[in-house]
Amino acid sequence: MSRRTFCTFNPKENKFNTERYACHTVEEVDQIIDSASSAYSVISSKSNHEINNLLCLIKENLRSIKGKISTVYCKESGLTKERFDTEFKRTIFQLELFSKHVIAPEYISTLEQAKNVNNKSLTKKKIGIGPVLVVGASNFPLAYSTIGGDSVAALAAKNPVIVKAHPFHVGTSSVVFGAIQDAMNTLNFPIGTFSHVVDDGYELGAHIANHSSVKAIGFTGSQNGGEAFLKIAGKRKFPIPVFAEMGSSNPVVLLESAFSEDRKILIDKITNSVCTDSGQFCTKPGLFFIPKNETDEFVGQLKQSIFSFRTEPMLHPNILKEFEKKTARLLETFGTKRFFRSRASIAPKYFPKKSVLHLASDSILEFPFLQEEIFGPHTSVFSYSNHEELIDILNGLNGQLTFSIFGSKEKDGPIIEQLISVGTQKAGRVILNDLPTGVEVSSAMQHGGPYPASSDSRYTAVGTDSIARFQRSVTFQDLSI
Repeated sequence: MSRRTFCTFNPKENKFNTERYACHTVEEVDQIIDSASSAYSVISSKSNHEINNLLCLIKENLRSIKGKISTVYCKESGLTKERFDTEFKRTIFQLELFSKHVIAPEYISTLEQAKNVNNKSLTKKKIGIGPVLVVGASNFPLAYSTIGGDSVAALAAKNPVIVKAHPFHVGTSSVVFGAIQDAMNTLNFPIGTFSHVVDDGYELGAHIANHSSVKAIGFTGSQNGGEAFLKIAGKRKFPIPVFAEMGSSNPVVLLESAFSEDRKILIDKITNSVCTDSGQFCTKPGLFFIPKNETDEFVGQLKQSIFSFRTEPMLHPNILKEFEKKTARLLETFGTKRFFRSRASIAPKYFPKKSVLHLASDSILEFPFLQEEIFGPHTSVFSYSNHEELIDILNGLNGQLTFSIFGSKEKDGPIIEQLISVGTQKAGRVILNDLPTGVEVSSAMQHGGPYPASSDSRYTAVGTDSIARFQRSVTFQDLSI
């Protein structure tokens, strides 16, 4: 069996890393899937305390190799040590939260319901859905990848997990997988409990998604990627659910009263939300709607703030290329009087140039592509003339992960309730007087929204409720004779 090898890329230094990683073959992947399928019945019979022990030991194993993970993470992602610390902390917290959740009496009580109806004994139980494919996310090498939210939720629901490592940070993924393997071995979990597949492209991910033993898919990434998995899953002889979080433009509405506060604080908050880590977040605010009379001063200050923000690399040349393609389209369509780009700086040429687009709000009706997500340090500002125009434009937006409103019920009046109503229809999280970047891992968090923000708006990709994606119910009926 021939095995291709490849290297990851260092975005800060603009060169490939020296470590080589071998791709799995199709034959090896089939063996991995068979092991996961065999492990399913064993994991299903595990107690919640045994699942708790596994998640806790994975957490401790990760802590013990934090320095090793950090070194590889920074080399492969171009992200900072500070960003690593934040993401590592979140990954540890997720493991801790889910490990406690699965042994909480409140959760255990939801796993089984018993009723006697018409002389029949009915017992409904929640069980794991079966082997789950989890596709690593490019922008979160830890929190949305190997042992990120999807994997933890699937394990908590007592399912085998097959992770398709993202090729941009396969080294990080491999180190994390080693910690998981050690925990499985120590606690005598079957080998197919958690598996790790390496590929430099998408072929093996598609192969796993097509396999009859795989029962669900968790995906975080682009709309194109999510829709590719939806297409595969839908064309199977027996289709399976795909829980895809596919990004969002996260509209932000600023009402008149928002400008009565300290404008510098507002501008600084927006700048940080748009530019931190080169704007590579699914919750980055990409569309701002502002009153027309505030336009000139606001846009001028925002441009100055964004363009003076530190310049950072993007995760990979492919992501930079896509960012440049989308911003070039804006420049070509609207010209330099509406599209503004930061000038050359001391930053390397292979770092992205930050940009701002400013148009009248009805431009979205004429150019629908304006509401598409631009992954990177760009945002678009749209001026509205009145509230009626604003509501009409917002009603035409696609589904979103988030919808933010800056204003005051006392100062702005009924428009606040109208905006909340629109936001509720359009998004999974409605935010008042704050920006969407940053997702709290909590049972109260909804991370997902109407299509195309996610493939199924009924579920969340963050928090303990995300377990429900990887469970199904079975009723056992006993007729008393």
